This record gives sequence, structure tokens and C-alpha cells, in this order.
Amino acid sequence: VTDGDRILMTKYAGRGIPFYALVAGFNEIGETLEETVSREVMEEVGLKVRNIRYYKSQPWGIVDDLLAGFYCDVEGSTQITLDTDELKEAVWVKREDVEGQPQDLSLTNEMMITFRDGKEPLGYRYAE
Repeated sequence: VTDGDRILMTKYAGRGIPFYALVAGFNEIGETLEETVSREVMEEVGLKVRNIRYYKSQPWGIVDDLLAGFYCDVEGSTQITLDTDELKEAVWVKREDVEGQPQDLSLTNEMMITFRDGKEPLGYRYAE
């Protein structure tokens, strides 16, 4: 989730992982990937999003899943309402302050670094 030159970074609740990650979740039956993005962001941090754009995917052998990475823009308020069952922290981080996870080849880490470096896909722009 981005807001101009800021990205929303999170830390999971109940896990000993000291590094920041991005909002994540699982696709439900009958749901498009874009609907999953909107739902997970709303559930975990209480934000509406728009301009959902696919980045890339990565097989995730730890749990036999396929990760699908998306960027999206916050729509409206940037006030975070944290789901403390899922997350212990969610903060807006300026582009230049984004730090990657050390020795991490995950899609999440790549997306954070891609944003920091200003290379994230901007999505489609339509003439008015």
C-alpha cells in the first residue's frame, strides 16, 4: 500500500520476525486477486485502496503457496486501524527510509527495495 512517497510496512503479531513486511493474506474461493488485495488491506489496517497493480509472483515452498505481489494506492484517509490479531505494527515509511530484510530473497523484500528505488509499477492512467 503506497501513499505517494510512503509505503505501509507491517510486523506480524505472534511471530518472532524482527523485520518489516508488507500487508499479506490468502485468496478466498470465488475471490479475484484484486478483491483479495482490497479485503486484506481493509481487514488488517482499515484502509481503502485503488489502482491495484500486479508486480510479479513467487513460488513459496515453505507452505506450498504461490505469492502474488501487488502494489496499490491508499484511497482517502491514511489513518491506520490495526488488526492486532494479525499485526503488531503498521507504519508509513518514507521511500528513502525503507530498509530491506538482510539476506532475504523473498518477493516481499524485493517489493520493498523496488519501492525504495522508485521502480514500482505506477499502473494505468486514463485520459479524462
